[in-house]
Amino acid sequence: MLKEQSYVLRELCKKISLSDTAKKAVKQHYKAIGSLVTESDLIEGDVNVKPQGSYNLGTAIRPLNGSEDDYDIDLVAIFENKNDPQYIKETIGEVLKQSKRYSEKLLPEKKRAWTIDYEGSHVDVVPVLDGIFSDEDTDVMITNKVSNNQYEFRNSSPFKFKDWFIERGKNIYQTVIEKRSIFGDVEEPEDYQEYTILQQVVQLLKYHRNKMFENRDNEVKPISMIITILAGKAYAGQNDLSTALAEVVKELRNQIDYDELGIPHIFNPINKDEDFTDKWEEHPERETAFFEWLDAVEKEFSAVNDAPRLELAKSLTLTFGDSVAEVYNSLGNRSQKLQKSGNVYLSKNGVFEEDDNGKKAKPHTFWGE
Repeated sequence: MLKEQSYVLRELCKKISLSDTAKKAVKQHYKAIGSLVTESDLIEGDVNVKPQGSYNLGTAIRPLNGSEDDYDIDLVAIFENKNDPQYIKETIGEVLKQSKRYSEKLLPEKKRAWTIDYEGSHVDVVPVLDGIFSDEDTDVMITNKVSNNQYEFRNSSPFKFKDWFIERGKNIYQTVIEKRSIFGDVEEPEDYQEYTILQQVVQLLKYHRNKMFENRDNEVKPISMIITILAGKAYAGQNDLSTALAEVVKELRNQIDYDELGIPHIFNPINKDEDFTDKWEEHPERETAFFEWLDAVEKEFSAVNDAPRLELAKSLTLTFGDSVAEVYNSLGNRSQKLQKSGNVYLSKNGVFEEDDNGKKAKPHTFWGE
């Protein structure tokens, strides 16, 4: 059984997910940049390259504007024995600057990354030190540029977080196909052929955020990690997409931690040293924007599971535009064909009686809080 609302949301997820061409390009860039870094004569000692970010979590979405083959990806260049943040950051920058392939596409240095910019797409290369030099909860120590000649390390746990996030959602899906391979010291990103309900919920929330901040300063837009953390914590194992989206949205606000002064914090659930609101004090407009987004997403998505068809279509169109009409047209065409063939397709309760290819939701094992 598949509810109409869940069918619509599932089809919208397909439209906002990365295309196969974009996924192929992501892998090519990972491998090319990884090989460039790991084989560079400019680097003293060993360096490994691993993927991180939305693509590796299975929550990447297409940019609002541009080709369907556009993408944003992140990778980390992990130094094993250079306990000097300035050396690590500047050396990776020099490797990219001297590359004929990337030098013209390299943007000015960011605080924590180097960005290679394409039309509609970009790759962030994050230089880090292996977390073995820190505490057991830390995967890597990110190089953070404080001023022109001052750098520092910041503890980060992107790999342990990925394990946590996948664990939160992996048992609540029909089928998840994952492939991983290693070439040299460069770890290839996951190849998600299907997405868990939790991954789809995050995709929908991120697309809503992108649409809401489409014509505003990109610096105030709530970052993806905040959305991903809150959704992962709020997800309670729902095996229906529309139910999951509605209930996760209702619980997002309850996942925010507050200190004794009433200041909000959103920590990496694996490493409390990593607070993704750490820039809110310096940039209070980002906190304001986050709660503005939270108010909006609660208003628009919290009743998605119970909304009448017309009301739901109007609400979703605010975020997903013409794609909503396309999905409903497709839905109507399929319903008519099945009814003509004598098959009952849509019940009075708005439930599709369609073949789900024998895929069943697995029971959820709750993990970590």
